[in-house]
Amino acid sequence: MTPLLRPPRLAAGARVALLSPAGPVDDGAVEAALRRCEYFGFEGVLAPAARERHGYLAGTDAARAGDIQNAIEDPAIDAIWALRGGYGTMRILQRIDPTPLLKHPRAFIGFSDNTALHRCFGSTGLMTFHGPHAGNAFPPFTEQCFRRVLFRDEPGGVLPALTDCADEPLCGLVRGRAEGRLVGGNLALLAALCGTPWAPMARNGILVVEEVSDAAYRIDRAWTQLLLSGCLDGVRGIVLGRFTERPEKPGERPFRDVLQDLVEPVGVPVLAGAPVGHVDEQWTLPLGALARVDADGGTLEVLEPAVA
Repeated sequence: MTPLLRPPRLAAGARVALLSPAGPVDDGAVEAALRRCEYFGFEGVLAPAARERHGYLAGTDAARAGDIQNAIEDPAIDAIWALRGGYGTMRILQRIDPTPLLKHPRAFIGFSDNTALHRCFGSTGLMTFHGPHAGNAFPPFTEQCFRRVLFRDEPGGVLPALTDCADEPLCGLVRGRAEGRLVGGNLALLAALCGTPWAPMARNGILVVEEVSDAAYRIDRAWTQLLLSGCLDGVRGIVLGRFTERPEKPGERPFRDVLQDLVEPVGVPVLAGAPVGHVDEQWTLPLGALARVDADGGTLEVLEPAVA
């Protein structure tokens, strides 16, 4: 496993591009993102189309792609931070040239629909960061995890567990330990990318997945698509994040049983209940970094620095 390209660590004075690659963003979230940058000592640079609205998209495809390309090519930008997810990032992948990141790597942070950009930027060998959006809630746990991997050029170590999460504790679903590079993101996006140049390939990796607002059968369908497409061939371990806001019907099977039925046949260690996804308290995960999943001990450990 060769190491990936590490972006510079974040520090006070960093100029951070704030953009909306997918759905439209309300003014409150924009202002919250600018304040958050100020809190960290960053200079928030709002992309031209960040406040636009084009139906269910934040501006036209050309405008959103242009904001991303400008941020990639501008040597004065130190990091790129998505304001939200939603829908629309896949529409612009063919308009983006990520190769300037090879000469000027910088951190990209986001989740949900931004899984598509993680796959796009990751194609250059760049480590990217599955983490909170700039305008979202940022409780102390989230800030701690954000700083842990983005502000220090040291291994992230064993990531902290939420101590007050009795509803979905971090635990092993399938026993065992494994090492590999972190890959993954939103389950629906990963499944939708199958058959494209940005399809997720989990070989030798630790696959991380999360989802929101999907019924159990839809999660089953997306997972089965990954399985049948070969995207899970050679995966070494699985980390299941949160599957939030699921519609449930009386008499349905417990959702944890559904998940176990899906992942157990893969035959690798599985850690469930990770604080990853559409939740306020969440890890920031360096996608591409070497990690160890310990389903027996209920931990995920980042084994190498994600920034330089």
